[in-house]
Amino acid sequence: MKLDIIDIEKKNKIVDEAILRLKNDFVGIDEQIDEIMNNVRTWYLYPQLQDRPLIVSIFGLTGTGKTALIKKIAKYLDIENDLVYFNFAEINEMHSYEIEDTIEEELSNENSSRMFVYDEFQYAATLDEDGCEKDNKSGLKPFWELMDSGILHKRNSIWDNRFLFNTISYLTKINIHHPVMIEDGQWVNAKECLKDFKNYEIMQFKEYFNFEIEEDILPKNNERNIQAIGLGKRIPNDTNDFFIKEHVLEQIFRLYRKSNSVRTDNFDLYNELYNKSYDEIIDFFIQTYDNISKGYDLKFNSSIIFVIANLDEAYEISFNVNPDMSPDQFHKITKKINIVDIKEALKKRFRNEQIARLGNIHVIYPSFSSETFKKIIDMTLNNYAATVNELIGYKLVFDNSIKKCIFDEAVFPTQGTRPVFSTIHEIVKSKLPEIVRKINENGYNDKIDYIKFSFKNKKTIINCYYNNEVVVKILFKDKLRLKNLRESTQNEQQTLCAVHESGHFVVYTALMDRIPEKLVSKTTDTKSNGFLLKDEEYITNVNSFNKIINEIKISLGGYIAEKIVFGEKYITNGACADLEHATVLASKAIREWGFGSHPYLTTYVSTPHPKGSISCYAIKDSNNDVNTEITNFFNKIYAETEELLNKKEWKSMLKESSVYLSQHSSMPKKKMKEIYNNVPNEVKVCQNGSYYRDKLKEFK
Repeated sequence: MKLDIIDIEKKNKIVDEAILRLKNDFVGIDEQIDEIMNNVRTWYLYPQLQDRPLIVSIFGLTGTGKTALIKKIAKYLDIENDLVYFNFAEINEMHSYEIEDTIEEELSNENSSRMFVYDEFQYAATLDEDGCEKDNKSGLKPFWELMDSGILHKRNSIWDNRFLFNTISYLTKINIHHPVMIEDGQWVNAKECLKDFKNYEIMQFKEYFNFEIEEDILPKNNERNIQAIGLGKRIPNDTNDFFIKEHVLEQIFRLYRKSNSVRTDNFDLYNELYNKSYDEIIDFFIQTYDNISKGYDLKFNSSIIFVIANLDEAYEISFNVNPDMSPDQFHKITKKINIVDIKEALKKRFRNEQIARLGNIHVIYPSFSSETFKKIIDMTLNNYAATVNELIGYKLVFDNSIKKCIFDEAVFPTQGTRPVFSTIHEIVKSKLPEIVRKINENGYNDKIDYIKFSFKNKKTIINCYYNNEVVVKILFKDKLRLKNLRESTQNEQQTLCAVHESGHFVVYTALMDRIPEKLVSKTTDTKSNGFLLKDEEYITNVNSFNKIINEIKISLGGYIAEKIVFGEKYITNGACADLEHATVLASKAIREWGFGSHPYLTTYVSTPHPKGSISCYAIKDSNNDVNTEITNFFNKIYAETEELLNKKEWKSMLKESSVYLSQHSSMPKKKMKEIYNNVPNEVKVCQNGSYYRDKLKEFK
């Protein structure tokens, strides 16, 4: 069959329009939309060219619009009826037989070109945390088969076949007693056939057959009153039309279509049986039963399958729910996640051959940047304003102060849009009933030009304007869950934290000649009073010996700063995690990474890995020489860090930073640069970001 050029052009335009609409609906994922739609276009235009389903896997953090995007694609391409959705969070809790029933309900053999959605696919993991096979995943086999070939081989249960089986059994049983005569679809000798059967048997037959045994001969209806009925429509319920009950015929015809992979409608099958004799009818039923017993194939080789998953193993930041962390930092980190990272993460959940079935079309969502979150807030508010204007007649205006309030309260960098939507509901949408009530009470129901939302002093301010004057003003005292937690308390705890974090800050800038991403002395996280967030370039840089030394020094900076400012007796246990990190790094540098005097591994594994891999045993330090080397290495770094912080220039920076952070919950980058720039250039250490490349060029 040649391609229909006009139809292809029409579909191309539909795809082009869908792309524009999707980019208008979703913010911050234009690149992902293009990547997905490039693959969708080929499938949408030429599904008949596929010999197996097209698999498109989509990975990202929660709330980034993965599932919503696919559903919008189906809507804009007008193929919602062909979308088959499976949520594996629910399927994960099912037994295998329930899964089979679910698939059977969702699928038919009438269309081989479908859009399947495997949502929350992380719950389909076949390996547990120890890398061992899970016991309850055998029921997912049909889903994996569908991804592989697009063909599902199905077998009907005895329960599904019962109508056909009982019809054959009953007719055969009756025919043994007395030959059954069928003329023009009617059972003309029912009385003779059934005279020797008991009442309960006749009642069983009544469930399947139309007959009258009180009369000698059933009245014939030579003028058949048969309506043209399509696939799935009901058989005419007229006892004179056919001797087999309507609901039985429907079930038999359904099995016939499955076993023969045809789309013949009920009307055609009805006509075919109507003119057959008893022997021909029973042969038709027996042949159908034999075919259905062998099973049948559901063919979806020309379909597209979207596999959607939140893959925490690839997105390590997903476990950090602190709203004070930087969206932009997380965005930069997640932008660097690639297909190799995804496949490595998948290995912790799936077997290698299963990962292979997912193919290589992996669309990777980054976390949202600050700019994207702001656009999402703008878009959500604008859409709400348009809806209110259309349905109620009021024009809503939102100034920057209310948008900033929403951003500060709503943005959890690793949780996407859902917290944003709920916060907008609480801060904006929940106010509407009271606003309308106040406007009506003041007699301005039809006179309001616009309603302006703003925020000041922990209150949402609603100003209703008429002729450029505020005629109704309402104040709402909001319960701000994060703003109160972030507010500077200027108490002993914040002062201590200010000095500690300033110690990290000074050492970081002194060694790296760069400003950190964020510096906080009062955070919303109850488990952490403050933190320093390193910039993305530092985090992703090569872990050289020099960087390990610097990292240890940065970790020790807070502890040593407390000691310098408050005295040794007033050091707190707040540096516990820092000291642990520094100690682990020092130990690994000597024992595992070859940075000590002996370039071999000085640790050994005493227990095999749960996955059964072969353990590599290393040299054991029987004389404790390695521990001594680690101690000396750590002490040398500690002394150098202490010396740095005691230098006049860096000590001055430590004080200025500590004072600022004791009065403010965080320090903006502009202020960080200002404090750092007060340090004379001659004492700064400039790090070379291209050391390895430069050295290779010099090598002779």
